[in-house]
Amino acid sequence: MPKFLRERNVVKKDWRKVKLRIALCYPNVYAAGTTSLATHLLYYLFNSREDVACERVFFETNEVPYSLESRQPLSRFDVVAFSLQFEVDYPHAVEMLLRSGIPPLAAERNRPWVIAGGPCAMENPFPMLPFVDAFLIGDLEPVCDLLIDALIQAKSQTELDSLLDGHFFLSGRHDAQRAFLANLDKAPHPTCQVLPEPPYPKIMEPAFGRSLLVEVSRGCNRRCNFCLTSYQSGPCRERSLTTIENIIDVGTQCTGVEKIALIASGLGDYSHLGSLLNSIVERELKLSVPALRADLVNLSILELISRGGQRTLTLAPEAGSQRLRNILAKGIPDADFYKAIDEAIKAGFNMFKLYFLIGLPTETEEDITAISKFSKSLLELSPKRHRIHVSISPFIPKPHTPFQWCGLAPLSLLKKRLSKLKKELRVGRIKLDLTNPRWSVIQSALSRGSTEMAPVILSVAQEGRQTAGKWFRAAKELGINLEALATKQLSTNDSLPWEVLDVGLERKILLDRFRKLT
Repeated sequence: MPKFLRERNVVKKDWRKVKLRIALCYPNVYAAGTTSLATHLLYYLFNSREDVACERVFFETNEVPYSLESRQPLSRFDVVAFSLQFEVDYPHAVEMLLRSGIPPLAAERNRPWVIAGGPCAMENPFPMLPFVDAFLIGDLEPVCDLLIDALIQAKSQTELDSLLDGHFFLSGRHDAQRAFLANLDKAPHPTCQVLPEPPYPKIMEPAFGRSLLVEVSRGCNRRCNFCLTSYQSGPCRERSLTTIENIIDVGTQCTGVEKIALIASGLGDYSHLGSLLNSIVERELKLSVPALRADLVNLSILELISRGGQRTLTLAPEAGSQRLRNILAKGIPDADFYKAIDEAIKAGFNMFKLYFLIGLPTETEEDITAISKFSKSLLELSPKRHRIHVSISPFIPKPHTPFQWCGLAPLSLLKKRLSKLKKELRVGRIKLDLTNPRWSVIQSALSRGSTEMAPVILSVAQEGRQTAGKWFRAAKELGINLEALATKQLSTNDSLPWEVLDVGLERKILLDRFRKLT
């Protein structure tokens, strides 16, 4: 991290005039953290309080973490707040504490308070429980003031526990109910987002470039059976077109950017998508959109996206066969994908990205072959100057979904199927991305494990520069078989660790869907 990074819209406060100093920590590199809307939203919400100074801290390998705003170490803050977006970032969070001289274990620490939130916290907080004083389960907006007031007033863990309500998962209170923001249209949205000012190293470029991140909707009503977001963040809430247009107008003026990155779990479902895209291109702004459902795109939508400068269409078939797509509750037929590609070509797109999963429940060799056939059939539809980017990852069963009782497919099987696909998709115009299945084992163990994973996380953090090999060695030394934990089939008769969290779902609904699928 450069010591002197020029940024726009940084908030710097006089520490002598505030009651609480929060280090907002994203346990990954600057480019990843700046790409996350959560970073901008939390920064805005915390700093909207006059009695709070919030500064950002990112992870850098082998570096002592300092805040960007005032170059202060974590030990000088009253609160260290982690945004947990990905399980494999857990050791980064712990390493940030270690390198700051802060005892990582909550039982051995008086201050600062260590709190955490994000999708991983709501998924399953137990692996990180020994390190964290309080987890927020759900949306921050409804409980932000309550949280800040409690952190200011509390003098002990017991007092903090008594001041926080049932939306917080605590070491002394192992249950929580999701905090839910019912009306997204009335919620605050960060417009003066912090962005790096050129020149800066390419490695620090946010994923969408210098863009204004605009949250169109939150949650999803589709309930695809593999999707954590759909189950734990629903129902879907939309912002009105008028509100979004106002965010764009204020945000572009404040940031000086000329590109809008739309954020939504299911952008194609947005009620006013065509009008929104048209509004953006009419303002002569560039566009970045996430993956779209093939059955929801049409030529007019694709032409607007193309006019906004995006020439890559991302689709997520998830499976190559219709049978498996039906099991996933994402039963989009092949014909819809062919039509989407055909119309995208007419609209001026020249790159297509496809996401697939392997190791799905009931998967057969025929389903794997179907991925290759399907990808090649789409390639045949496109001109020879076009390319297809195929990304293939092992399916990881997630808590709070109908597949939470399933285990990860065995590592040997995943390796075999990835090897098969690598051979079958060795085609000049296909770029192939294959996830290392050992990382999938690690992620699955963290998703479905409990506090037994905490010593492994600590060991990896102490070594630094995490690799898959370090994870497996650390687990073995601690008597934990990562693959056995990751692949274990869970009994529907047993209570699962994360079921102490009420994320707005009835167990019976998940169980009924699971039994129908398997």
